[in-house]
Amino acid sequence: MRLLPLLALLAACAAQPAVTPPVPRPETPPPLLRAALEEWTAWGRITVDGFPDTRPPVVATPERFARLTNYWRAVPAGQGVANRLEALRGGVQEALMPEPEGEGDATPVSLTEISVEDIGIYSRPAWSAAFISYVAGRAGLDLPPSATHARYVDALLTRALTDPEGAAFIPFDPAERTPRAGDLLCADRAFTPLLHWRDRLMEEGVSRPMHCDVVYRAGPGVVEMIGGNVSDVVALRRLPADRDGRILPAPIGKPQFFLLLAARG
Repeated sequence: MRLLPLLALLAACAAQPAVTPPVPRPETPPPLLRAALEEWTAWGRITVDGFPDTRPPVVATPERFARLTNYWRAVPAGQGVANRLEALRGGVQEALMPEPEGEGDATPVSLTEISVEDIGIYSRPAWSAAFISYVAGRAGLDLPPSATHARYVDALLTRALTDPEGAAFIPFDPAERTPRAGDLLCADRAFTPLLHWRDRLMEEGVSRPMHCDVVYRAGPGVVEMIGGNVSDVVALRRLPADRDGRILPAPIGKPQFFLLLAARG
């Protein structure tokens, strides 16, 4: 265990002000947010509130599906997943093709017209970490691409502990700091969630389901952030915050935010 770097980092975090003034809508988004905004716009600027139980009625158009497979190609071994999804979609399209009533009666149908399947068909494997890896790569950030959030979270925590001056992100308790545009907010999706990001240091490398989003803005009463595989799409999600913009605990049974990775500005 790297106790000395850990103690130094904890001391630095403790020195941070407990409350950060709310942040207005960013006029010039930082690179990570800019890349996330481009993807959100390409998906149709879908917005959801809280933790919706149903997914938006979104179809898997060729453009959306191509972006999803691009996210997979951004992570190690993701090409194989992209290939499997493409084969699956080919089968779905074939099943949706109208049957001719008789010889010579078939009417040509465009690919777009028959691409009416639910995007949720392609939600597994979960691709939220691949999305973060893709936009981080587009932003030129030192975030190791991974199909799971836990792996790159471990790498970012290690970098912050061992080289805080050179680290791209510094960890905070979400209850202690107002998120800023371009930060990452991470939740634990396990049945027994972590209560604090420091607890992750004790199980580094252990598999754990997580989800991280790119912060768009935060202010009194609300945090807005963009993520992939949110209700099976790329969406901007609005979650409740306190008067200073710090995210509030999620309802019981929902993923709990345990880590704010503050981007070095």
